[in-house]
Amino acid sequence: MKIAVMTDSTSYIPRPILEKYNIRSVPLSITFENGDNYRENETITADEFYSKLKESDTIPTTSQPAIGEMINAYEAYRDEGYTDVIVVHLSSGISGAYQTALQAAEMVEGINVHPIDSKIACLVEGALVFRALEMIEQGKHIDEILEELEDMRQNNGAFLVVDDLKNLHKSGRITGAQAWIGNLLRMKPVLTFEDGLIVPYEKVRTKKRALKLIEEKTLELADQYEHATIVIIGGDNKEESRKVYKEMTEAHTDRNILFSEFGPVISSHLGLGGFGIGVISRHIELPKVDE
Repeated sequence: MKIAVMTDSTSYIPRPILEKYNIRSVPLSITFENGDNYRENETITADEFYSKLKESDTIPTTSQPAIGEMINAYEAYRDEGYTDVIVVHLSSGISGAYQTALQAAEMVEGINVHPIDSKIACLVEGALVFRALEMIEQGKHIDEILEELEDMRQNNGAFLVVDDLKNLHKSGRITGAQAWIGNLLRMKPVLTFEDGLIVPYEKVRTKKRALKLIEEKTLELADQYEHATIVIIGGDNKEESRKVYKEMTEAHTDRNILFSEFGPVISSHLGLGGFGIGVISRHIELPKVDE
C-alpha cells in the first residue's frame, strides 16, 4: 500500500511543503466583473488580489477546480505507483469542490480515491493533510487514517470577524443572515462554522471587541481537547493579524499556535478586513522542509 495526499488551493499550505511531500493542490479560480480570471496561488497572489478588490465595484465570483484537473491528478498518482490517495477539500457548504472530487473518483481506475469534506477551510483544512502525512509516515493503514481524519473534522472549528456581510451575503456563502442585513449599523459581525456552513454567531459593537470575543471563544473550544492547535488566520490587514498572533503567543506560552493567511478565494467571500481564528483538535506541526 502506497498512500498519497492531495488537497485544493484553499488549504493554503505553503508551496515548499506541497513540493516536498508530493501534495498536489488543485486550484480554485476567481473571476472579476471585467472578465479577468485567475487561478488561486498560481496566477494571482493574495496581495495582488486585495489590490484588485479595493478597486472593484463588484464582488468577484469563484469557481471550483475543473473535474479534468482532478482526474489528471488522480491518474498521475496512480502512474507513480500509489494505491490510494486521500483528497482533502474545503467545506461542501461553501464550494462544490468536494462533490466534483467524488465524481472524478468514479471516473478513474487503478487507484482508490478517498475524498474528504473538511467542513471548513484554510489551514484548519490543511491540518487534515498534515495529520494524514504524519500517519502515513508512521505506517498506519488507510482505514485508520480515514477514521482519524473523520474524528478531526467533526471537532475542528473556527470563528471569523468581517467588516460587513456584503460579500458573504451576495455570494450566498452565509446561512441565516437575513435578520442581520441592513441592521448592523456600526456592529461587527462574528461568524462561525456550523456543520460546514458559515453562520452568524454574534454582533459586537467594535472590531476590538469582536477580536477579543473570538479569542475567548477559541480558547474555550481549545480547552475541550488535550492537545489542541490554534491557528491565527490573517487577511489584508497584516498589522492587525500579526499583532493578535504576537499577543496570543506571548500570553499563552503553553499553547500550540500557528499563523496563516486567507488566500484570494476565501477573501473574495469575506471581503476586506476579514480575520479568523481556527481550532484544530490535535497537536499539529507544519511538516519540515529543507532549509
